[in-house]
Amino acid sequence: YREQPFVISRKASEVNEGWNGEEQVLVQGIVDAYFLEQDEIVVVDYKTNWTPPGGEQCLADQYRVQLECYGQALERLTGKRVKEKYLYSFCLGKAIEI
Repeated sequence: YREQPFVISRKASEVNEGWNGEEQVLVQGIVDAYFLEQDEIVVVDYKTNWTPPGGEQCLADQYRVQLECYGQALERLTGKRVKEKYLYSFCLGKAIEI
């Protein structure tokens, strides 16, 4: 599946550590791609930004919250469990598991 739009409500502190912890915020986005594998979901988010060789952990840390939102949204939309989340870095030419 590609280009899945979503809107979910999350605690502000789950989105940004500096925000009021209990306040709810709406998160809107579009999941680049996901597929089913043995009735569970695998999420893939494409990244085209430049990343230095060996920068996989930095990239993963930078986008971890985004992928968590995608996973939560897909579980709510489909009723299925997200078993894996990946960034695919075109710069590095590889997938990075989150």
